[in-house]
Amino acid sequence: MTIHSGLNVRNFDGCKTHRSGVVERVTLVMDVFGAHRHSAWLEEVADQTGLPRSTAFRILRQLVELGWLEHGPEGFRLGKRLQELHGCTVDYTDIRAAASTVLTDLNLKTGAVCHLGVLEGSFVHYLDKVGGAATYSVPSRVGARLGAEETVTGRALLAQVAPEDVDRRFAADNRRTIAGGMSIEHLHRRLDRVRRGRGVAFSSAERCGMGISSVAAPVLGPDGAVAAISLAARRAMQLEALGPVVSAAARTTSARLFPDWQASAR
Repeated sequence: MTIHSGLNVRNFDGCKTHRSGVVERVTLVMDVFGAHRHSAWLEEVADQTGLPRSTAFRILRQLVELGWLEHGPEGFRLGKRLQELHGCTVDYTDIRAAASTVLTDLNLKTGAVCHLGVLEGSFVHYLDKVGGAATYSVPSRVGARLGAEETVTGRALLAQVAPEDVDRRFAADNRRTIAGGMSIEHLHRRLDRVRRGRGVAFSSAERCGMGISSVAAPVLGPDGAVAAISLAARRAMQLEALGPVVSAAARTTSARLFPDWQASAR
């Protein structure tokens, strides 16, 4: 395969200009995901583009963080932002299937309402909710999108993203204000506490106007967090004791999504 070292384009004055090397490399990566190929592994992207594996991985990771691509059991594929340009929606079937029985078991074990959410830009998109008799005690719904900073699910996911990428996500979504008048600096301090707490995010009933306690943990894959599992209840809960329980549920979901990666990690 021949890789061109530079691409010439015309500007508005009709003069030829040299396209940025970064733009060219990103274009090579995105060209892999054409009409006849909806997913690809890192090695396949590196082979098809001719880019060094480390360079291909860095570009893929940044495209995932910005929502242009996503990573799942079948490798990398088009993400929410690009699919929305074509009037499509992201397929979260694999993630929902992997977490389905995990959420049910977690609900039976704790009596709390359990959620599955993913990070889309600076927002959390709720994919599933299992609550049994307690379902309507927590005013959440499947399909809702909330500012990631507002929820433990969102904070557990944002804590897995580098601080500068958190800033980029809010800027890309034109989020000039954050819920509750929180400054971006305050948000970064909260995310740092989540990171130091092994990625688990808490919110006590005393600090919530609706008296809801909640805790969340990220579902990790080879390229970072792909989702988060959380539980919530309109009562005081021993959050520190529930943290390991939710983390275990997240690890079980991860093992179902990425069995080979989990085996190699062990």
